[in-house]
Amino acid sequence: MLLPEVKHGGGGARKRYAGLVRTNDGDEVVLTGMEAVRRDWTPLARRAQRDLFDRLFHDRDVTAYLRELVAKLRNGEFDDQLVYRKTLRRRLESYTATTPPHVAAARKLRGPAPRVVRYFITVNGPEPAAHRDSPIDYEHYVQRQVRGIAEPVLGILGLEFDQVIGDDTQLRLF
Repeated sequence: MLLPEVKHGGGGARKRYAGLVRTNDGDEVVLTGMEAVRRDWTPLARRAQRDLFDRLFHDRDVTAYLRELVAKLRNGEFDDQLVYRKTLRRRLESYTATTPPHVAAARKLRGPAPRVVRYFITVNGPEPAAHRDSPIDYEHYVQRQVRGIAEPVLGILGLEFDQVIGDDTQLRLF
């Protein structure tokens, strides 16, 4: 069982843990309070988080998995798994102070907005999944989705995300 650290502080977060349950049918990774069980994260991030903890618990290579995942993501191989889903809690007109991404995407839809908005983050901002005109912003997904689920696992191993995926551009002096 693992209790990942709180993002901005020390110690484990309450109601947020990952564990490996051994049964007669095999091992099962159980995640509670993690991104993998939240609907507002992309299917790719939810699957990748389960895979990362499974690899960690079974002592399999996490770094090669992450490098391959990011390379395939940037290559456009996971586009169908990059859709965000978020519920509109009120009418579109009532969002005046701020405009969350799902509201911006819903406003671009033709016709009435659905209760659950499905959208991508593109190079031109959020766009509805059904009517995407711009290219997907893959770096958004690398930094906001993959990094977010990978850092707790990498922290346990004493590794840095940018180094693991090959984006570390810092010059080595020694």
